[in-house]
Amino acid sequence: MNFFRGIVLLVLGCVVGVLLAPRLPKLEAGFGELIEKVKARARPSSPLKEARAPVRPAAVPAPQPVRPLKAAEAGEIGRLMGIPDEATPGKISKALEQSAGRWAVADARKTASPERPWVAELLPGPVAYWRVRSLGVAVAEAMGRDWLAWKQKNPLGAVLDLRECLPGQSLEAVAELAGLFVTPGEVLFTWRDGTGKEKVFRSDRQPLGLGAAYPLVVLVGSELRGAGELLAYLLQERGGAILIGQSTAGQMGWLAETRLSSGRSLFRMQGEILLPGGQAPLGRPLPPDLNLAGETFLDTEIWAGGEATIASTVTEVPPIKRPNEAALLQEDDVETEEMRSGAAAKDEMKRPPQDKGLQRAGDLLRGLRKLPTARRGSI
Repeated sequence: MNFFRGIVLLVLGCVVGVLLAPRLPKLEAGFGELIEKVKARARPSSPLKEARAPVRPAAVPAPQPVRPLKAAEAGEIGRLMGIPDEATPGKISKALEQSAGRWAVADARKTASPERPWVAELLPGPVAYWRVRSLGVAVAEAMGRDWLAWKQKNPLGAVLDLRECLPGQSLEAVAELAGLFVTPGEVLFTWRDGTGKEKVFRSDRQPLGLGAAYPLVVLVGSELRGAGELLAYLLQERGGAILIGQSTAGQMGWLAETRLSSGRSLFRMQGEILLPGGQAPLGRPLPPDLNLAGETFLDTEIWAGGEATIASTVTEVPPIKRPNEAALLQEDDVETEEMRSGAAAKDEMKRPPQDKGLQRAGDLLRGLRKLPTARRGSI
């Protein structure tokens, strides 16, 4: 009996072995992967691996008007929005908030230097600097000529200042400027009007060719909307630009501006912007990579209210004279020295206000220049 049982078990073992032999490598590989997954879950995460993952700035809510709406403003906005019967300040404010960025009210724009709407200078460093208000073919061609001459000086990089860029500009003008910094032939965005008709915008201009050797920094502010905000987004996502400043207004695309009797402006989105990765986020401000908003950065420091020359904004603030160790060892009268320094400072010529945003851009470009080119491209 035991003999026959052994024969049966032996035959069954041979049959199972013949059937499973071709599948043994797959079974071993699957079992090994399962063991590795269990070990990986039990193993603590590596800080180096976490540091390699790029951290994108978090989305911020849409900014609200600085001042509450008045009854007259609410009436004007209600007529423009087609809701004249509910034109109370509270209801209009709620309607603007629920429009998800399609409608927005903003105060009168500030300009650092009204008499200089277009600035192109090679700042100390050297740093290529452009401040633009109007976009288009003429500006793009002028920037191309500037860079051709400035590149001979081996600048640290380029700074494009969009904080005064006018919002209600054409989408063709946005594509012209974006084409200077992205690969030719790429689809930049698609515009769709109210009837569903679409138009594709590509980068048809010869780029400047900055690359990793010449980083691009874009200065943005809380009043940046419309064409300038769309350009900043394209340069950040497609041109590898680093955004410095404050979160934008959250109206990216083609805007129509209506000036209210109070002096404020009502902005309305014209159609939709479709990006290669999906629809443009409506009502969500574009957060900068380096945010200068906060208690430590006053508005007057971020954006100077006036200027002698643009170059003065990047001049280093003279260091405060403090007693050194030798003076302390000689037991000099430190308090008297500080008082004399304070009196002498009052007699000195008052320095122009410093633009902290432009200073941070220069600091960043100086820091990036110290890194190898290959390392710069990975940042």
